Amino acid sequence: MRRGSSGESIKRVTSTESACHSTPEGAGLRVERLPFERIPHQSRLFLDYLKDPTALRRFYPEAVRFHYELDARRSRVLDHYKTDRDALCDALESLNTSWDASTETLDNIRRLRSSDSVAVVTG
Repeated sequence: MRRGSSGESIKRVTSTESACHSTPEGAGLRVERLPFERIPHQSRLFLDYLKDPTALRRFYPEAVRFHYELDARRSRVLDHYKTDRDALCDALESLNTSWDASTETLDNIRRLRSSDSVAVVTG
């Protein structure tokens, strides 16, 4: 602990520790939840997917309930979903370059050229 100019204790915060030690409610803020069902014009398919992605496997064969299940599906996806990676990546590079995409974006497109890479596309 350090001491401030008026003698108060100052706790040093690490980069892995939050500087905010109160909850929103404790800070006098009101927190409300807004379920997607209450937002107008949501598709039934999207709402059903939010409730249980695996129930929609007829539309999304590789759907998983939790993100950590994705890695287990990688080899099956690579075996069953084939595409011309060069044509895809050439088109993505051309389009994203014309949009002045970041170096990180272009690096990720280059990674997609690798035969053992997969991408999760949402949207």
